Amino acid sequence: MKVANNTNQFPVITISGEPFERGRQHGAQLKLKIAKTIDFYRSIFKLPESEIMRYAEFFQQLIDSFNTGYIAEMRGIAEGAKVDPLWIVALNARTEILSRSTNAGNECTTVYFPQSSILGQNWDWGKALEPLTVLMKIEQSDGHEILMLTEPGIIGKIGMNNRSLGVCLNILTQDEELDGLPVHIILRAILDCKSLAEVEALLDRHADGKASNIMVADASGKGFDIEFCGADSYRLKPHSDYLLHTNHYLAQSINSEHNPDFSSSYARFNKATEVLASNIARDARAMHELLSDDSDPVWPVYRDYRPDESVHELGTIFTVVMELAHGKMHVRKGKGPNARFFEYRLT
Repeated sequence: MKVANNTNQFPVITISGEPFERGRQHGAQLKLKIAKTIDFYRSIFKLPESEIMRYAEFFQQLIDSFNTGYIAEMRGIAEGAKVDPLWIVALNARTEILSRSTNAGNECTTVYFPQSSILGQNWDWGKALEPLTVLMKIEQSDGHEILMLTEPGIIGKIGMNNRSLGVCLNILTQDEELDGLPVHIILRAILDCKSLAEVEALLDRHADGKASNIMVADASGKGFDIEFCGADSYRLKPHSDYLLHTNHYLAQSINSEHNPDFSSSYARFNKATEVLASNIARDARAMHELLSDDSDPVWPVYRDYRPDESVHELGTIFTVVMELAHGKMHVRKGKGPNARFFEYRLT
């Protein structure tokens, strides 16, 4: 695997072994980055630390009931990074905790091309996290491997595995309290799956208590999109030769296009639809072009950092394009004159 050796690439770290040991390696290698990630979320949770810890205790019990290995991995991270284990739980439940304190629904554009098994997205979030983000390879004792882009301290995010499964994420917004299994734990569980059927069974069992959109696909051209909406969830399949999602619900009229909180989401969705209609190619180059579109002067798909009340400054932290049939991942860091794609492979 190519290792990042300049500031235009994200650092690449590899962790291996049993859960606690993997976590310890994660924490030790990213100790300073984890501390800065905690500082970032402490600043945007806008909650007393005692309340954050109370939520973390609740989600810790939920995660432990789901998979004790994930809690062991988090405890390993905490030991390696020398931080309170509950803060690592809080990072992994950060989407659910954020829903209690702020509206953070203006991020990410995700697309899937079934005919070429290409899945990609822009991850738009707080500028402070761009220098902290890493590309992580997880090597498990049974030969299962994961390659994902993640925030330090978080055990599951956007990526693919060596079973040719890939997953992407968009945050969504609705009014119910989010008290289900955290979405980042679901992402890791998906990346631990060995087939799309296994993913579907997982999501059938753990669909409640979240407000996010997950797009999952495999190398055969099969894939689906699921919108989590509190107690409900909605499955979406490709309506033509692509799947597209931003940050408003598509299956139900929940987020109005007349609500200014969703202006960015609707603008990016409409622009992406326009680009897809004008370019019939459904290959990696077409995905690169779509996720590089900055023609909308106000709400572009590919975004410069701008002031944002929820995360201080919001823009595109990374672009990822996964060629699932070939085990390739193309990653671009940020936006600017030196930003370009680098290719990585799972062996």
